[in-house]
Amino acid sequence: MSFTAKSILGAIAFKCDGNWNEEFRILKEKIALSDEDVKNFSEKISTDYLYLTSGEYPRNFLNCLKCPPIVLFYKGDISLLTNTVGRKYIAIVGSRNASDYGRRSVGEIVKSLPDESIIVSGLAKGIDRAAHEAALDNGLKTIAVLGNGIDYVYPSENKDLYERIVENGGLLLSEYPNLTKPKPDQFVFRNRIVAAISDFLLIGEAYDRSGSSTTVNYALNCGKPVGCIPFPRDSKSLCNKLIKDGALLVESANDIMYEIGRKD
Repeated sequence: MSFTAKSILGAIAFKCDGNWNEEFRILKEKIALSDEDVKNFSEKISTDYLYLTSGEYPRNFLNCLKCPPIVLFYKGDISLLTNTVGRKYIAIVGSRNASDYGRRSVGEIVKSLPDESIIVSGLAKGIDRAAHEAALDNGLKTIAVLGNGIDYVYPSENKDLYERIVENGGLLLSEYPNLTKPKPDQFVFRNRIVAAISDFLLIGEAYDRSGSSTTVNYALNCGKPVGCIPFPRDSKSLCNKLIKDGALLVESANDIMYEIGRKD
């Protein structure tokens, strides 16, 4: 029985629960899947997906990521990812335990961004949620990149936001199929996708040993500009340290758009 590249790659992702290293091993060692593996996947998969060799797969993932996602499951408007003409992608990430100052600052900046802006974040608590909500509240589209299965809502208190993103023409993305449960390393690994999508990475608020630092590293490796909202004097502020190291100090939406225009 013959199968398409899409069904085979999807079945590999399903069999491996989205684990990139396992997927790559199967492809590298040319381990054949049984017909049953592929049929089982086709019957149980819950959403559509992009795959590495498809025409719609984002070329920038291949250009700047050492480990481009082999399969990307999605819910919502996939054209937000595949039709980039005229759009500017602003990734906003930061602390899960964000202060009122951090959340308010993100909201004010997003509110002033032009209509063609798309906000990209990770659907976590704190800064991520503030970024997605500000986009939706101000008529902007938003993309959430998950670190768990496409049908698994984490954290559970973001269920309303998860649903609101899709209902308002946004997009949910995940390497992980169905109800794959979250693991800490999956959140770190998904940060590379956030960085690869973006034209600009903004750190809304973060502190020492924050996972945001991995997103910064991915963004820099992809040649993407990085900016930070300055935090009131605090020796533990990752934002302030990054600004000292050369990240753009962001006080307004104009700072972001100027930098994106300068890079174009």
